Amino acid sequence: MKSTEKRISSSDRRSHSDQSLPRAGQDSGLTDYSRPVVTDEISLFDIWRIFVRYKWMILGATVFCALASTLLALWMTPMYRAEVLIAPVIDMDNNSRFAAQLGEFSGIAALAGINTERGGRKNEAIATLKSRMFSEQFIKDEKLLTVLFRDEWDEENQHWDDADPEDIPTLGDAYELFDEQVRKIREDRKTGLVVLSIEWEDPDEAARWANELVGRVNALLRKKAVSESESAISYIEEQLRQTSVVELQQVLHRLIESELKEIILARINQEFAFRVIDPAVEIMSSMSRTLRPLTSPITLMTSVSLSLIRRLSTMASPAPSRLA
Repeated sequence: MKSTEKRISSSDRRSHSDQSLPRAGQDSGLTDYSRPVVTDEISLFDIWRIFVRYKWMILGATVFCALASTLLALWMTPMYRAEVLIAPVIDMDNNSRFAAQLGEFSGIAALAGINTERGGRKNEAIATLKSRMFSEQFIKDEKLLTVLFRDEWDEENQHWDDADPEDIPTLGDAYELFDEQVRKIREDRKTGLVVLSIEWEDPDEAARWANELVGRVNALLRKKAVSESESAISYIEEQLRQTSVVELQQVLHRLIESELKEIILARINQEFAFRVIDPAVEIMSSMSRTLRPLTSPITLMTSVSLSLIRRLSTMASPAPSRLA
């Protein structure tokens, strides 16, 4: 009898203990302190501790990148920049040049090809300086194709190293290289001045190219202005022979006078589009390309250091343990 009661009491205790334990999927309402709390937050102290622990590794990587960057800078060919400061020529009387003469006859001037608002000469001059046609003609006249692609040109045998005609550099390739890496044009919106810079390994050639470009664009626009004025005069003279209206004849004579003035100014003024304020010289060395490779190792070193800190801090955090 006693043994039966003992078995009953022990089974009751087991059932009671089983009921007191939470079943799977039920929340016991108690905090389990046996499981470590894992967070993604990193304090400054943790970062400092990792830096101190791996200081020699980080210092070694820094010294290695600095030495590699220095050797790379010394190995590269030094580049030089020649800059010419120019001011676009704007005739203050151009905007009102034809206003008094034309009046209601402005349509005739338009038919003659006369631009009554020639204040756009500045924009035309800058656009011409940047244009593909002007640049390719300069490269062709100066024979710069083999100079720009000197690594692919056999100077001794006077032929290209590439046997495939499709791999031989073209005038279009030379323009892209010249426009992207050699010639730079920037305009100061406040003062209106324009800076033309040439970057090349030969300082004398860089200065000569910069000055030559300004001279060529002045000569080109001078020739264009004379041609346009002569064409306009021919048209106006033809209209004079066809009209008998005295007032219209007077207006046309004044237009001819204005175009003759434009031709005279274009022929006697060498700096027709750009006035040179400071010509290019070969004394300014450009370290931009030499220092440019230094940024890559520094950026790489920073990225590696941050990734290393992130990785080491994750490894230093205790892994969550599972309850058996």
